Amino acid sequence: MNSVPSFRDIIYSLIGSIPSGRVVTYGTLAKMAGYPAHVRQVCQAIRTIPADSTLPCHRIINGQGKLSVKGECYLRHKQALMDEGIIFNLNDKIKLQDYLWEGFD
Repeated sequence: MNSVPSFRDIIYSLIGSIPSGRVVTYGTLAKMAGYPAHVRQVCQAIRTIPADSTLPCHRIINGQGKLSVKGECYLRHKQALMDEGIIFNLNDKIKLQDYLWEGFD
């Protein structure tokens, strides 16, 4: 019997597919999953990813080109992105037109 993947499974699979040196927005993930109006559900799915996961969650940013995480997590995610060659401007924004992945690479 074939089981249909859950929304969370689809999101996790997409996150695992984000190439190094690229980012994706929460809204883009929702669209890629086939649920363009479910951005909040994407955020909820991401919050449930176990801390020891190897999914590249640092590559997920908001639609303004900024990291949405705070504190120490922000610093780790920013450093991980910079290690992949992603450049932040003076306002800690990422230029989406340079780094956004839409699943078509």
